[in-house]
Amino acid sequence: MTELGSFLGSQMLHFDSPENPEISQVVLQTFICRFCRTVDSSQNAYNEDTSALVERLDYLERALFRAGQSGLNSFQSWEGGHASTLNASSLVLNYRKRMIADLQP
Repeated sequence: MTELGSFLGSQMLHFDSPENPEISQVVLQTFICRFCRTVDSSQNAYNEDTSALVERLDYLERALFRAGQSGLNSFQSWEGGHASTLNASSLVLNYRKRMIADLQP
């Protein structure tokens, strides 16, 4: 639905019709509702079977759902203390060394 809706919405901009603003608003609201529902579902389905939910989504919504699930899993890992340690990049470390060397007499 989302893919078809976005296609129809973009194509309607090329036609001059008095109903275009109203139809565009309906298409936009449909997209917003589906987007919010997909993101919300992905964030509230930790360690649950989501196959029934995902099978109803188109491929863009599935990608959005997977991205939300990945973010949730990463957050849960971080919150549980299982995330890796952050390290400064070599560029930052070398910059600090150079600044210290420049400050020394």
